[in-house]
Amino acid sequence: MKRLRRVLHATDFSRASGAAFTEAVALARRDRARLLILHVLLPASPFLAGAVNLPPSYLELQVRARREAERRLEALLDRARHEGVRVEGRLAGGAPAQDILRWARRKGADLIVIGTHGRSALGRFFMGSVAERVVRLSPIPVLTVRGH
Repeated sequence: MKRLRRVLHATDFSRASGAAFTEAVALARRDRARLLILHVLLPASPFLAGAVNLPPSYLELQVRARREAERRLEALLDRARHEGVRVEGRLAGGAPAQDILRWARRKGADLIVIGTHGRSALGRFFMGSVAERVVRLSPIPVLTVRGH
């Protein structure tokens, strides 16, 4: 098996992504590869169930969502650095599967590591699956890691 030079981990900060992050870090550390961490920001939902202290505007909601994503991404970057892995992160905005594939190509990733939520076929039909689309469309090998 050839040595990995760049491993892309796409995260939505879920538990499923946590398992994939652990695997991506281990692979990057094993091969002394650079770890690329990508989070694709989705438009913030003004219909947050049970949300407290909702901001007065949709724009403020988006700003808060971006700040939270930046905070969580920085925490992952710190964890990877603590493991001795060279790492860089990016927040993108758009269609998740397409942005993941675009960044993987642009950065020359050898492998994409992405978590799966383990939804049933019916769940994927209604909710869609970013991981499934990435696997189906990627010219780059994809490792899916099922969440706990």
